[in-house]
Amino acid sequence: MKRLTIKKLIVISQSESRSLEVPFENGLNIILGGNKTGKSSIIKSIFTTLGCECKSVEADWKKLISSYLLFFNYGEKQLCIVRQGKKFQIFEYSGDACSCVIETEAFHEYSNCLMDILEINMPCISKDGKQFNVTPPLLFRFQYIDQDDGWSKIADSFNNVGYIKDWKPNTNKYVCGYLDDTYYKLQAQKAEQTLIKDDKKKELNYNQNFVSRISSTLMQIEDMQSVDEVTTNIESLLAKTEELRKVQFSYNAEMTVLENDIYVNQHKLHTVEHSLVETQKDIEYAMSQGDELVCPICGTIYSNGLDNQLNITSDYAHCEKLIEELKNSISVFIGKLEELKEKNKAVSLEIQSNEQQIKNSQELLSYSSFYKNKGQYEIYESCKTQLEAIQREIDSYVSKIALIDEKINEQKSKERSKNIREDIEGYCRTLADAINLPKTFIQLRDFVQIINRTGSETPRLVYMYQSALYLYNLRRAYSPFNFYVVDTPNQQGQDANNLESIFKSLELFLSDEGQVIVGTERETGLEEKAGNVIQLSEKRRCLNDFNYSTHLELLEKLQKVAIEWVAINHKAKTNE
Repeated sequence: MKRLTIKKLIVISQSESRSLEVPFENGLNIILGGNKTGKSSIIKSIFTTLGCECKSVEADWKKLISSYLLFFNYGEKQLCIVRQGKKFQIFEYSGDACSCVIETEAFHEYSNCLMDILEINMPCISKDGKQFNVTPPLLFRFQYIDQDDGWSKIADSFNNVGYIKDWKPNTNKYVCGYLDDTYYKLQAQKAEQTLIKDDKKKELNYNQNFVSRISSTLMQIEDMQSVDEVTTNIESLLAKTEELRKVQFSYNAEMTVLENDIYVNQHKLHTVEHSLVETQKDIEYAMSQGDELVCPICGTIYSNGLDNQLNITSDYAHCEKLIEELKNSISVFIGKLEELKEKNKAVSLEIQSNEQQIKNSQELLSYSSFYKNKGQYEIYESCKTQLEAIQREIDSYVSKIALIDEKINEQKSKERSKNIREDIEGYCRTLADAINLPKTFIQLRDFVQIINRTGSETPRLVYMYQSALYLYNLRRAYSPFNFYVVDTPNQQGQDANNLESIFKSLELFLSDEGQVIVGTERETGLEEKAGNVIQLSEKRRCLNDFNYSTHLELLEKLQKVAIEWVAINHKAKTNE
């Protein structure tokens, strides 16, 4: 990685035809201005352009600014980010010429592009399972203390981070270098090697199954009788199967007759049962009448003597006997049908068995011809050799993964964790001395200072830790973490001793190796030593029309470059 240095910020208000350009230098930059002169809005605009949504931005400023342009260097690269609402553009300069790297309204598309430029690779996962590279508000969260929200909690000045799973512990470990790019590169290598190994395992399993099938077939071929005997056996099975089919046909015919008899008798039974019910009604009606019986339907008069009543009773008894006979017949037919079904099932199973034997024998003859007549035993031997080669490859990948795991474990070693923590604590002690904070207050958990104090000690702990982390990273490596922005609290209601201590500690940030931007309402005493001092005086009038035309012309030039880039990319995608 390389150092990230902010060169200048331009904000444009097209609604008011005004703009502002703020240059920055290496070392200490001081933005000096009273309350409501715009210094905090300027500072927040740096991070707004990068894609970090500050928790507190004046509504008037958000409404006023239509375009943000942030120029910065990353190593030898000269870059510019333009933000307009949700749209992000990144440009790269080469002398006076510039080219568009990306234009998008998709935040993660922009973010991934920026991280590629910064050579950052820290995979993140959203709470709904989506994967992407680390985002600017996560990457830069330790590099900003916001005037409004940054002095009560460590690295908690941005809004658009909460949707990312484990965002605090992961970035804590990344920014301090414990789980750095080396760790994530090793994890990526492990994932790649594991994927290849798993593919090789699938290939091995497929080939093992293939060899197993061939091996089984070859054993059958070796034990197989002569081709003539196998052919004779097939013919015998075919003849038996044909006889069985005739038996099966006979059974099916008998079952059809029985099913028809059952149906006829069930119909007779239903008719007789209905007649029995009607006879019962006649008997009950006759018994309730006198010697003469009047038909309730037609009015005809019938004799209803004892003989007549006995005849009706005799009809009833005859119906009962007939019902019993029909039920017995149906029961016998059903028994015979079930017996035939069992026999038919047995015949069907025997036919299936014969057909399978015929199929196996035919395949065996085919395999025998294939392997013996065409010399394909070589394929079998070749497959066995290939299995051994694949297994050796798998063993090789297992060894590679084990070596990567060792390196990952080295990255996560307790000794390394202890060394990093001690280094950060050392810088914390330096800052604690500078701001008159007891060293006993220094307590790191997960490489981050614990905020367990109240009153004026809370903002001093926040400042101590984030400043110490900046100095630690400045010494540790060239990285995007080599710039640091502090917006001091308003003087009203603030501890004067706190502000005085902060100003004295700025002596630690004069090195041109890094870049520190401090916003303050009063002079720090280091203005002469600072690399750059921006003086703001007019309340709510930090924008002006001095360079508006130049800034608008620059913006329009960049937009033309972006339009060309979009057109070329659209054409390329259309031709794919």
